[in-house]
Parts: sequence; C-alpha cells; structure tokens
Amino acid sequence: MTDPSTKMSVLFTAVLQTGGNVGPFQGDTTLIFNKAITNVGEAYDICTGLFKAPVTGFYCFSFSYQADKREQSGLTLMKNDEAIVKAFDSNQPGIQHVDNASSTACLELQRGDHVSVVLPKSCHVCGIGKATSFTGFLISKA
Repeated sequence: MTDPSTKMSVLFTAVLQTGGNVGPFQGDTTLIFNKAITNVGEAYDICTGLFKAPVTGFYCFSFSYQADKREQSGLTLMKNDEAIVKAFDSNQPGIQHVDNASSTACLELQRGDHVSVVLPKSCHVCGIGKATSFTGFLISKA
C-alpha cells in the first residue's frame, strides 16, 4: 500500500482579471493574477501573486499574455529574486494590433522558494478576458 504522505498534488492556473490594461508602471511590479481557476495545494496566493513551494521538488511554470500595441509589453518569471525566463515585445505602432507571448521553465525549488511573474517597468499587459495567465505544477518531489 502506498503511503499517502509521499503523494502530493500541487497545481494552479490563475488569470489576470482587472477589466483593463495593467501598466505601465515606473518600476518592475509583481503581477497579481487575481482569479484562480485551479489551486490544488493552495500554494499560489491570489492576494500577493506569489507561488510558495510547499515541498522541495521539480516544478514547471508557464505564463502567457496578450497586450495591445499602445506600449511595450513583456513579462518575467522570477524565482525568489532571480529572473528565469522572459517574453517581451517592443511597440511598433501600426504593424499589428495585439501581441501574444508566452514562456515556460522547469525549476528545482526548495521548500519555501517563491515564484512570481513580474511586469517590467514601462510594459503593460491585458487584464481582460482571461488573456493573461500563470500556471505551475509539481512534477515530482526531490
């Protein structure tokens, strides 16, 4: 019989629902994905925008965003204070109306490590229609 304490499910998907664009800000800003679609294990905090690893292990994270062409757009996946992966597009008015981008990273986390998505200064993303999202899940405990 399998010991239930050795099995743990951790997964979440959260979306940004603000009713409009978010940013640009004068400094880098942690995005708060304020609507959890799933949050098994409750490791993602919709009030702070932080995922806190409940166990040491291997995790996969991804984000995607949509933005109009008014300003630069981009996001950065952060592990604690370290930038891990980025997606970015500079503004070229008149070429297209909407940007879409995404990025994914698999990370080894220690219990208590934080993962978040940061909106770089001078960038914006769309907070309408569940077009900007953040997902993460535990692949395996270490």
